[in-house]
Amino acid sequence: MIDEAYLKVRSIAHAKNAGVIANKGLLVAVQMMAEKISSANKITIEVVHFGLDTPLENSLEIAVFRMIQELTTNILKHAHASQATINISRHDNILNIIVEDNGNGFDINKIDLQNGMGLHSIKTRVAYIKGEFIVDSTLNKGTTIIVNVPIE
Repeated sequence: MIDEAYLKVRSIAHAKNAGVIANKGLLVAVQMMAEKISSANKITIEVVHFGLDTPLENSLEIAVFRMIQELTTNILKHAHASQATINISRHDNILNIIVEDNGNGFDINKIDLQNGMGLHSIKTRVAYIKGEFIVDSTLNKGTTIIVNVPIE
């Protein structure tokens, strides 16, 4: 089931390249991804949003979508969570993304955020767009990832 969900996430990414984000926007793309994953797995993903009345610059929307996609993939592959929430809020000139799960969590001190895939690639993407990346995880209680991105 994890492989199937992963393939669905990948197909959404490919659809995005065909204009899903350009035509519908970041929020719709994230909601579609969450709905497809929720319907295919034993996980419920809720999307909460605020202040996304106007579209962001397209390359920023794509970068944020890819970060959320990678975080969601990490939840599917590693967290063994039954619930997750993707919160996307725009406050003044900051886009705040919070991705939380109720999975098995991990010891942040045992994760190499400087190398490897997954969280490292997200951290690199966030740094590229001059954002802030915060990881809060507790064993057996889940993980919260916070990304704050300045909007010009």
